[in-house]
Amino acid sequence: MDFPYGEWVIFFLALATWAEKRASRRFFLMLMIVWLIGKCIEVVFPSTMPWHWHFARLLVMLAFWGWAWQRSERRILPLLFTSLVLSLETLFLVNQPGVIPYEAWVFTVVLVFVAWLTAHSYWGTAATFTGSILLNQLFMRFTYEGIVRRADFPDPFIWNFGVGLFTVWAGLRLAWLYYTEKERETQIVEHLLPANGGKASEPSEEQELL
Repeated sequence: MDFPYGEWVIFFLALATWAEKRASRRFFLMLMIVWLIGKCIEVVFPSTMPWHWHFARLLVMLAFWGWAWQRSERRILPLLFTSLVLSLETLFLVNQPGVIPYEAWVFTVVLVFVAWLTAHSYWGTAATFTGSILLNQLFMRFTYEGIVRRADFPDPFIWNFGVGLFTVWAGLRLAWLYYTEKERETQIVEHLLPANGGKASEPSEEQELL
């Protein structure tokens, strides 16, 4: 997943929200600004091997984490628990890489599942998942000195997977909220209508005289 899927998804969402003048356009504008700042940092301070820093993606993750952190209810305990699980997964991948088929997908799905179980909400899961990834970057940098030959911060797979996951999840949430709102409006209208709908549609004698 070296292709910047995540960047293109954020870019097109920003264009769509601005075209429709939605309230979320400020959120995506903030993400685009921090991404540009990170790109400038990458040009001024290029990464050296084995540590490859994607400052643009890291700043976007940091901004997204701060946004989600403010809107989540459960914060400290889910973050610590998910970070512990991620650290154990990282240790396993470093010591026994390639043992589990599709290990990147398996461990990432497990991480999301653990984050959701501990946070119990969309923004809580987003804050827990993103925060644990950011903490794991520090863990890897200061723990695996001289062990790994190359490390991307953040990992391209994690970056693209996270952007895709929370984008699809947010879209499904919006669709579900729209559906439930329409169902509620329909129930209210049906409740307010008289039992005999046919007579209710006929004009009264006073209306005819007017």
